[in-house]
Amino acid sequence: MKEKLRSIFFAGTLLSMALVNTLTPTKVFSNKENRYLQTFPDFNWDTILSSKFGKDFEKYTTDQFIGRNNWISLKTVSDLAMQKKDNGRVYFGKDGYLFNVDEEIDKEQFEKNIKYINTFIENLRQYNKNISITALLVPSKEEVLKDKLPLYAPVIDETNIIEDIKSSLNGNINILDLIDVLNNKSDRYIYYKTDHHWTTKGAFYAYEYYLKSLGVTPISEDKFDIIEVSNEFLGSNYRKANFYTGKPDKMSVYKPKEDINVDIIFNDKIKSNGLYEESFLSKTDKYSYFLGGDKALININSSVKNGKSILLIKDSFANSFIPFLINHYENIYVVDPRYFNMSIKEFIKERDIYEVLFLFNIQNFVQEKSMAILAK
Repeated sequence: MKEKLRSIFFAGTLLSMALVNTLTPTKVFSNKENRYLQTFPDFNWDTILSSKFGKDFEKYTTDQFIGRNNWISLKTVSDLAMQKKDNGRVYFGKDGYLFNVDEEIDKEQFEKNIKYINTFIENLRQYNKNISITALLVPSKEEVLKDKLPLYAPVIDETNIIEDIKSSLNGNINILDLIDVLNNKSDRYIYYKTDHHWTTKGAFYAYEYYLKSLGVTPISEDKFDIIEVSNEFLGSNYRKANFYTGKPDKMSVYKPKEDINVDIIFNDKIKSNGLYEESFLSKTDKYSYFLGGDKALININSSVKNGKSILLIKDSFANSFIPFLINHYENIYVVDPRYFNMSIKEFIKERDIYEVLFLFNIQNFVQEKSMAILAK
């Protein structure tokens, strides 16, 4: 009898939770995780036959589960109590550092991206054989701060990815690998502890390296006013951890001591308040303080009247890097392939651009699914 009552109670509990989940309004966006949640997927023959409905429905039930954040926090606490070094989404490293748990590289997407980039390079060379094309590739902090990782934590070897990129791309692009550059600075605050991005100091070292590779003298660090803008930054890895006992990160900007004026156009709309969007400092996504976040197209005109123009094709790592370039270029064009829908080759022709820079995290460079825009 007791066994029967237990079974009825257990079944009733599951049924009640399912009913509550069904009646609870669907959440579209998670402020804590700073991402859009899976809503109820399209239900039709195509999604059923392709298994897309099943996969999306599984994501839907996970994302919309009642009390989800509390359950994740509880799981993280229990994992740490059992001396686990990760919660399936982040590693809990030394000195308060949180690291991504890497997924395997998508080899099929890697091959597609290499094809798209080679096509893009070939098309540009046919248009102008003297155009400068460079890829500045940013290592993940799992690659650089290995001494902060838990012992034996499996991470992707990005040195091997760089070698595969170099051997797969044709010889008409200059590939700048930042692994050694940042390894030599790994004792400094070059990556946020709670976020996957580099700090502004890390971006500064990349700026130095890039300018020197062009034979141009970068502005030295002492020619900037380094201003702390926040000491409350809790980034993407913090949201994946859902439990963190360390201190928030600090965010700083490097402002040239010599004033340089800029006019900025976002997606063909003029923006007047400069390279930084102060409103994000009071939001969850504080990293979007840099340039106001990711946008399809940004046009920056600086008061440096030297006639030099550059196009950046980038991911979000570039957002804290780009402000350094206003010291050297009159026109800076920034394209994010995730949102841009024009032909980049035609864009370059129309604006008579002679310098192109890819700035991506190494893994993003070979796995970003929007790179097909390069072949247009």
